Amino acid sequence: MNKYFNFMKIPGLMAKVMTAFPVTIKLVLFSLLFGLLIGFVFACMALAKSKLLNAMAKGYIAFMRGMPILVLIFILYFVMPLYLKKIGINTASWNKDSFIIATLSLTSAANMAEMMRSAYLSVDKYQWEAAYSVGMGNLTAFRRIIFPQAFGVAIPVLGNNIIYIFKSTSLAFSIGAVDMFGRAKLISSNLYGLNRAELYLGVSIIFWVVSALLEQITKWAERVYTKGKKIQMN
Repeated sequence: MNKYFNFMKIPGLMAKVMTAFPVTIKLVLFSLLFGLLIGFVFACMALAKSKLLNAMAKGYIAFMRGMPILVLIFILYFVMPLYLKKIGINTASWNKDSFIIATLSLTSAANMAEMMRSAYLSVDKYQWEAAYSVGMGNLTAFRRIIFPQAFGVAIPVLGNNIIYIFKSTSLAFSIGAVDMFGRAKLISSNLYGLNRAELYLGVSIIFWVVSALLEQITKWAERVYTKGKKIQMN
């Protein structure tokens, strides 16, 4: 066994890990899509006048924010199928990726809901009155006045949530899904533990680089969007 850390092996190991990058991207994109959809529903509930809907939304957000992701993965993958089987639904043929997507969608939805709620409330209520004064209806006012302003506020938080989802995909290996970290685990097993330090350092570098890139894209998008809105106002 090589007792010494070998930096020269890192690029080759990273290349092998990157073969699973498309799987990680798939997990991120689907989780982001469903997280936004579910988050939108709970954001609407949180903003509704109904106290019951408000309580349900707040309860969901608080519960999901406090739920460890790994625990939820195990609940959906190991526990939920036992109850679904009792009503005739067999999950044995389901792709493991679907359980990861479901988990990340449910957990990220809590953050998305709070993001949407906060962004909506950040827009001055007098904007609605100004829109009504020029003859706009609710939908037109929201589309042309409220949403553009709220979206500008939400961009940084949305970027952070995407990074959160991306980094959370590293837990997919816990049920045997082969994302980038899952690929690293398989490579480590095939090498009988050799170069494990180089391998996991390589994985860390990949996650760090992609996260840093996403952060810069978020800052760029916020800067461009804000600049565009200022030009429109002038």
